[in-house]
Amino acid sequence: MHRWRRFGLPLVLWLFGLATTVFLFSIWGRAVVIDSRLLSDAAAKAGYSEVVATRVESWFSRVLSDVGMGDDSAVLGAQIAALPEVGSASAALVREVVLAVAEPSAGLVVVDVAGIYAPTVPAITSALASVGVASDTAQVGAVVDALDPLVLRTDPGPPLVGPQSQGARSFTRATLLASLVMLATGASAVRMADDRRLMLKSLLTRLAVSGLTFAVFFRLSAWVLDPGGGRATVGGGLADVVGSKLWIPLAVALTATAARWLVHRRGESGVESL
Repeated sequence: MHRWRRFGLPLVLWLFGLATTVFLFSIWGRAVVIDSRLLSDAAAKAGYSEVVATRVESWFSRVLSDVGMGDDSAVLGAQIAALPEVGSASAALVREVVLAVAEPSAGLVVVDVAGIYAPTVPAITSALASVGVASDTAQVGAVVDALDPLVLRTDPGPPLVGPQSQGARSFTRATLLASLVMLATGASAVRMADDRRLMLKSLLTRLAVSGLTFAVFFRLSAWVLDPGGGRATVGGGLADVVGSKLWIPLAVALTATAARWLVHRRGESGVESL
């Protein structure tokens, strides 16, 4: 029995630590995945990125070419994509895309690109006039209306994000499994220990420290992704996601600390019954 404790206890404690890490990450991950508003706001920052601007430029270049602009369509498309009003509309488009993929209803999911860029018609008209292209808002409006809608999903299936998404289900299963492993390994460690109360306090301390470490690590990671504090585009959006929901590991750390204090207060007699 002593030999089993000698070799089995380190393994049990290692499994407890592994389960703690999985538990903290999965419970945080689920909270992020189901928050479609958080994800859409974070993704909206990508609307100002070069990647999205290039895509918007190609859209407008194509429709300008279709209405007879010819070789000038590429240059005009780049100038249109660079407008602040178009950048804001692009951010709104990315936000709507994320909200659309979180839609739980089955079937066709489409984003109205033309409707999102419709408010930019006056700014585009002025920009075209400034480079000598004679047009009015009706003509530019017709160009914007020619932007094709984005078809995001055609077949029935779970949403990509949101409470009913596959990601949320996966994180839920991981949280439950990690919780069971934590309870099983924690109980085994307490029973195998010579001083059960001391072991229980040690496990609760590990959980508290893990929760605090998790929160600090993700907060630092958010800063590394966007040290400018929101001025980046794609990096700023990722930083918003990584740095969110940190109250969850902090709550776990606080709960574990409170439980350890209660164990300490109860003393030897209250733990031997375990």
